[in-house]
Amino acid sequence: MSYLSNQWILLSLGGLFVCFTGMKWNVPIFAWILFIPFLRYVRLGHPFKILLPSLILFQIISTLRIVSEPFHLWIAIFSGIQAGILFTFILWLWNFVRIRYQKFVSPILFFSFLCCIFEWFGGYFSDLGVWGMLANSQLGNLILLQSVSLIGATGLSFFIYLINVSLEQVLSETFDEAKVQRQSIFYVMVSFLFVLLLYFYGTFRLSRPIPGEQIKVATITTKYAIGSIFSDANTNTKNTQVTLYQTTQAAKEGAKVVVWNEGAILVKKEEEPAFLDLISKIAKENNIEIIAAYIVQLKESEFFFDNKLVWIALDGTIRQTYFKQFLVPGEPVSKYQSEIKAIQTQYGKMSVAICYDYDSLRVTEIHSKEGSGITFIPASDWLGINPFHTEMAVLRGIENGSSIVRSTRDGLSGIFDAYGRAKGTLDSFESNDGVLVSSVPFTKFDTLYTQYGNWFVGVAFLYFTLSFSRFLFSIIKSRIITKL
Repeated sequence: MSYLSNQWILLSLGGLFVCFTGMKWNVPIFAWILFIPFLRYVRLGHPFKILLPSLILFQIISTLRIVSEPFHLWIAIFSGIQAGILFTFILWLWNFVRIRYQKFVSPILFFSFLCCIFEWFGGYFSDLGVWGMLANSQLGNLILLQSVSLIGATGLSFFIYLINVSLEQVLSETFDEAKVQRQSIFYVMVSFLFVLLLYFYGTFRLSRPIPGEQIKVATITTKYAIGSIFSDANTNTKNTQVTLYQTTQAAKEGAKVVVWNEGAILVKKEEEPAFLDLISKIAKENNIEIIAAYIVQLKESEFFFDNKLVWIALDGTIRQTYFKQFLVPGEPVSKYQSEIKAIQTQYGKMSVAICYDYDSLRVTEIHSKEGSGITFIPASDWLGINPFHTEMAVLRGIENGSSIVRSTRDGLSGIFDAYGRAKGTLDSFESNDGVLVSSVPFTKFDTLYTQYGNWFVGVAFLYFTLSFSRFLFSIIKSRIITKL
C-alpha cells in the first residue's frame, strides 16, 4: 500500500476532504476522515515546509466556496492563512507528543481533546466564533445533531476528531507494522459505539413532542439591497413602504411577534424619532410586538451606519434597543456596547441578536442562562453562505433548548423549534412575498447543555491536567531515585 505513504497522494486526498467539508457543497462523510491523510503524512515524517503552504492553500480554496458579493477574496486569503497555520501547529504538536510523551498521554485522546479545546476557545473568544467547529459539517443530520443538547457542538466535534485519529492509527499500524495494537482497536470500537449511542439518543428525542404552548411569529424580508436603498431615495421609500406593509400583513395572518431582517430599512438620523413613533403606532394598532431592525445613516454621503434593532411591545413602548455587537471584518457600521439579555414578555422570556452576534458562544450562553425560550435574529447573508449560516444558528437552538426565528436578507429565513425542526422556511433567492408566518414553542426546554454548559471541554482540561500530573510525578520520582 505504498500509495498511502506517498506525500503527494496524502496531501491530495487531504486537500479534497478539506475543500468539501463544511460550508457550501459540504460532503458530511468527509469530516469523519478529514484528518487521516494529514495525520499519516506527519507520522511518516514528511516535511512540514510542504505541509504548511499546502494547508494554507487548501483552506483558501475551501473558503472560496462562500465568496460572493459582499464577501471578497482577501477575506478568504486571510482566513485560509489563519486556519492553515493553526492546523499545522496542531499536527506538529500531536506528532511531538506522540513521539516523546506517549507514555503519559494517549496520542488519540490528546489530538481529540486538543482540537475540542481550540474550538471552544474560538467559539468564546475569537472573532471567528463557531465558524471553525467541525460539528458544522453535520448540519443536515438532524438525528445526530440532537447530541449537542447533551455535549454541545464541541462534544460532537470531539467524536468526529476521535474517529479520525483512531482510524489513522489503525491504518498506520496495519500498513507499517503489520499488526494492530489492542488499544487501537479499543479506541475505534469505543468511538463508533459512542456515535451509535448518539444516533439512538437523537432518534428517541425527535420522537417526543416539545411541551408547552406555542405562539405565531413572523419573519419579514426585504428584496432590496442595502446599496440600492442607500444610493437611491426613491428605492429607499419603496423599501420602507413594502416592509411596513409586510408587517401589517403578517399581523393579519395571526403573527404576535414580527421580526425584520438586518438593516431592513434605512433611516436618516434626524428622522429616527418620527420613524420609531410610526412603528409604535403600527404595533399598537395591530396588537403585535415588532423587532424593527434598521440602519441609521450617520453621514450624508458616507456608507457608514448604526446597525441596530428596536424591540417595540404591543402597547407601543420600547422593550430594548440593541446594536450589533460582533462585526464582520470591514463591515461599515459603528460599534456600541449593548446589554445582552432575555426579556420577560406576556408570552414568556425571549431574546434578540443581530446576525453574526449569534455565532458567539458568549451571547448564546447568556440567553440560555436567562431562560430565553425564543431568540429572534435579524440577519443579512449572501448567496455563498446560504443556507449554511441559518443552519448554524439552529444548532445553537438545539444546544440551548430554545426556538430560533431568523429573518434573513439574501438568505434563508426560518422558524425552528428547540429540536431544530423547521416550522417554516423562506429563501429570499426564490420567488415569494417575503412574509413567513408559523407557530413555534416559546417555552424554554432544559437540556444537559443548558445546565452544565460546555462540560465536555471541562473533561478535556481534566484529561490534560491528569496527564501533566503524571508527567510531573514521573520527573520528580526519577530525580529522587537518581539522588539516592
